[in-house]
Amino acid sequence: ASIPISKALDKFGDVLVAYNMNGKPIPRDHGGPVRIIVPGHVSARSVKWLERIAVSKKESGSSWQSGYAYKGMPPNVESFDGIDLSKYKSVQELPVQSLICVPKPGSKISSDEDEIEVKGWAWSGGGRNIYRVDLSVDNGKTWCQAELTAGTDQPYNRAWAWTLWEGTVKVPAELRKEGQEIELIVRAVDSSYNHQPERPDLVWNLRGILNNSWHRVKVLVTDDDV
Repeated sequence: ASIPISKALDKFGDVLVAYNMNGKPIPRDHGGPVRIIVPGHVSARSVKWLERIAVSKKESGSSWQSGYAYKGMPPNVESFDGIDLSKYKSVQELPVQSLICVPKPGSKISSDEDEIEVKGWAWSGGGRNIYRVDLSVDNGKTWCQAELTAGTDQPYNRAWAWTLWEGTVKVPAELRKEGQEIELIVRAVDSSYNHQPERPDLVWNLRGILNNSWHRVKVLVTDDDV
């Protein structure tokens, strides 16, 4: 794999040649005895089982770099037949994204509950910090903001780890009916004020990569005790 030399040499880029993990030699299944860690970039750039490092004017010719595996193709490309892949850039940094971890899909809530506790994580490529996380229960007609918790103390543009969040969303009375399905939605905003797109079709590509559309989790309303 290849990364820009500017990333490799940046003292704030935090690229590592790693041989230890948690104070012990890195096991083989984690890329030992030596691997590269490239925070903020697609994980395919954090090469396992490192053999050599080379400075080159051209990127690696591996299928994970120059092949179609990590090429963000335009939506009109529906087949790789006859496509000159050298015309398309390989993925390095990833777009802003977020995920709902609690509640799980298919969870049940009581019709007596007018609030739902929601928790999850958000992250953006290139070390960009998470500035805001929005929640909705009405398909994005109205929003409320989650509280950012762990991860908010990461240095500016060196936010390599998840930012955790949690929030409470109000459930309108018209949605609190037996058998009603409620769809929770989350979207995040990073330090460059990049937003997540609403739907997967807006970022569709032949490989199906880089889909950072709003994450949605459906829960079921019941009159039974939960």
